Amino acid sequence: MSLPGWKERDARLSRRLGWGWPEEPLLDALNLSPTARVLDVGAADGRLLRALKARGHEGGVFGLDPEPGFGIQRGVAERLPFPAASFDAVLLVRVLAHLPGPARALAEARRVLRPGGQLVVAAQGDWHLARLRGLGGAPSEPPSPPTEADLFFPVVLMPEDVRVLAASYGVSLGGRDLTPSLTDTLHLRVEVERR
Repeated sequence: MSLPGWKERDARLSRRLGWGWPEEPLLDALNLSPTARVLDVGAADGRLLRALKARGHEGGVFGLDPEPGFGIQRGVAERLPFPAASFDAVLLVRVLAHLPGPARALAEARRVLRPGGQLVVAAQGDWHLARLRGLGGAPSEPPSPPTEADLFFPVVLMPEDVRVLAASYGVSLGGRDLTPSLTDTLHLRVEVERR
């Protein structure tokens, strides 16, 4: 069995959650102005921007990624190819941990943000699939306290979900006999900075 990438993991979690993970919960929480100019840095295949447009968003939406999907511009977070003060919202969703220069990426995001705009940084938090990771013997350190903007959702994982997700996160189940289902938590740590 080949290990699923982020698309397959997100699709599996979306099926179990009943809506698009993490785009739909994040967009619900952000409540962006329908006319905001939005930049998604690390947009990949543009799912978040498509979800925003599907909600009737009328403002300009732009995506940037080093390996872009259709309709997404090629580029890197550390050198945004946009003039200063170009966007009402800049989103970095599950991307900072993958960058060689996260501080530079944040500085660039702030540079292209208009006064009064919002910078949104979201990443999987400590509670994300903690029970699943615990099956593999992950240390049970106390999770960091959530922010006011953090998003938590219970999810029920079937044995096949547990096997596939554990493998994709590098969690060894060691031949463990899985229960019929595992109730876990999806956690998106969200920090919003207003300029």
